[in-house]
Amino acid sequence: MADFNSGLLDAASACHQLGIGKTRLYQLRTDWLKNQSSFQPMASGGNHYTPWTPDVLAFLKSFLPIGHPPNYQLVSDELLRLFNFSRSRSAVEAYAKTHFSQLIPAPARKPRTYRRFRCANAGELWQHDSSIHQWWPAPKKQTLLLTLDDHSGFNVAGRFVSSDTTWNHFQHFRTAFLAHGIPLCVYTDGLSLFGPSSSSDHSDPKSEFQRALRALEIAHRVAPTPQAKGKIERRFGTFQKRLVTLLAHANVRDWQHADEVLQMEINRQNLTISRSTGARPNDLWLSSQSSPGSAMRPAPVSSLLDLHLSLRCWRKVHNNSIEFDGLSYEISPTKRKSVCVLFHPLQRFWVLESPPSSLWPAILASFTL
Repeated sequence: MADFNSGLLDAASACHQLGIGKTRLYQLRTDWLKNQSSFQPMASGGNHYTPWTPDVLAFLKSFLPIGHPPNYQLVSDELLRLFNFSRSRSAVEAYAKTHFSQLIPAPARKPRTYRRFRCANAGELWQHDSSIHQWWPAPKKQTLLLTLDDHSGFNVAGRFVSSDTTWNHFQHFRTAFLAHGIPLCVYTDGLSLFGPSSSSDHSDPKSEFQRALRALEIAHRVAPTPQAKGKIERRFGTFQKRLVTLLAHANVRDWQHADEVLQMEINRQNLTISRSTGARPNDLWLSSQSSPGSAMRPAPVSSLLDLHLSLRCWRKVHNNSIEFDGLSYEISPTKRKSVCVLFHPLQRFWVLESPPSSLWPAILASFTL
C-alpha cells in the first residue's frame, strides 16, 4: 500500500498483487492513510450468497415455463416467500437465462407492419439512382445504375457502368423505355448530373438529363435527402448484401459476366414476395399496367429516342461544313451561322438547324464516328 501511495506501483499492478479491484484498492488506501501504523486489512469474506439449493432449482424448473414471458420479480418474491431465499430480480433473471434458457418460453413472433406510401399505379413515379461500389475485384470501383417503379417495387432496369456520366444514364433509360414504355415522373437525388447547375458561359442552366426528360414529357423530381427516396436506397442495400457475394462466387472479372449475374438477381428480386406489399413486384407491375389507371405511355420509335437521349453542343458553319471531334464534315446548305449537334459519344452525331422544341427542325446531316 505504501508503494502504491508513493507512486512506485500503479493501480493495475497494485490490484494484481492484492487480488482486488480498483474500487477496493482506493477504499483500502483511504483506511490505511487514516491509521498507517496499526492498519490491519480484514478479509473480504468472499461470496456472501448461499448456493442455489435443490428445492429452489426444482421450483424454477416448474415455475419458469408458466410465465409468457416470466415475471422475474414475481419469481424473486416467491423464492423469498417459499424458501426464504433472497435474490434480486436481476440476479434471478441472469441465473434463469444462464441455466434454464430452454425452459423460458419465447414470445410468439408478431407480423411486422410496414407502412410505406407508394403511388397508386405503375409508371406514376420511377425512382432512380446510382451506387459506386467495389462490386467485383478490379483496379477501379464500378457503378450500378438502378431504376424501380414506386408502385410495385418492380426493378425496371439495372446495369453496371464504368463511371457515373450523363451518357451512361441515357443508355440505361433507353433500355428501360424501349422495354417498358415511358413513366410520368422520374425521381432522383440532387446531383448536378440530374439537376440544374450554375454556369458562367450563358448556357442552358438545365442539365442534359433534364432536357431529355422534358422533351419526352417526363416530369423530374429531386429528392431533398437520401431518406426521401428510401425505396431505391434500401434496394441498393439489398443488392450490396447479395450481389457482391454472387459476383465473387461466380469469379466475375469482366463486364459481360457481371451483367449476366446482375440480370439474374434482378429477375429473382422481381419474383420474390415483398414484405411491404405481400405480393411479387412482377405481378403488381403486370396487373397495374393492364388496369385503366396505368400511367405508362408507349416510347417513341427507336430512331426518335436516339435523338432525344443524346448529348448536345453547338458548332459554327464555314462553307457548309462544321468541325467535330477534330475532323471537318460537310452538311446540307443552310443560312445559319451556327448549328446544333446531337451526338452519341464515339458512335454517331446529327446536325440540326436549331435545338429541338415542340417540332423537330430539319436534320442537315448524320454521321457515324
